[in-house]
Amino acid sequence: MLTWSFFAAVAFAFLDWASTWKGWKIRLYIAKPATLLFLIIWTYQVTQWQAGMIWFGIALVFSLLGDIALMLNARYFMVGLASFLLAHLSFLIGFNHLPPPLTLGTILMAVLVGISAARVLRTLKPGILKVPRKKRFLTAVVAYGFTLALMVFSALVTNFRSEWEVLPAALCAGGAILFYISDTLLGYDRFVVRVKHGQSYVHLTYHLGQIGLVTGAMLHFIK
Repeated sequence: MLTWSFFAAVAFAFLDWASTWKGWKIRLYIAKPATLLFLIIWTYQVTQWQAGMIWFGIALVFSLLGDIALMLNARYFMVGLASFLLAHLSFLIGFNHLPPPLTLGTILMAVLVGISAARVLRTLKPGILKVPRKKRFLTAVVAYGFTLALMVFSALVTNFRSEWEVLPAALCAGGAILFYISDTLLGYDRFVVRVKHGQSYVHLTYHLGQIGLVTGAMLHFIK
């Protein structure tokens, strides 16, 4: 399962983390898209994107487009946001071929994710309202945050689905939480206060989150 493309993705991820920490811009421009590109190649090599993996593959493609947009210029922030929104919609479809089970555990998960998302939005809102076209921007961020929260909930719910084994479900849940932490850090660093080496932590949690999500999905769909 661990092919050359997986190790290439990990190597470029390490280069990306070092580049954000050290401020190596040229290396960052290479490493950031290369990490997602090799994750895309890896998932296709192993699964040919069969069955539900097609949606996780599509999510990686949209994530790559979002990475490129956010890396180019601040003016493309909305393009990047839209790309990642489509990525999370793809993850949602991949996780929810069947409706989520209605149990005490899934209800508790929904409540916890909802409370967390609401607290994050309340923290970010004052800073968002200071940017140009603030109402439009706030609407876009709320839509994105809602979709992200649904993705996290869907990943957590795999732990309550009888068709999911423990390890794939745990990897997807952990990956989704790391992705959520990454976006929360990104928003806090952009709209609240600058965090020292904040982009390094954003990229670290983002890449680990992506790896967790797709690895868990691959283990589930190729069994």
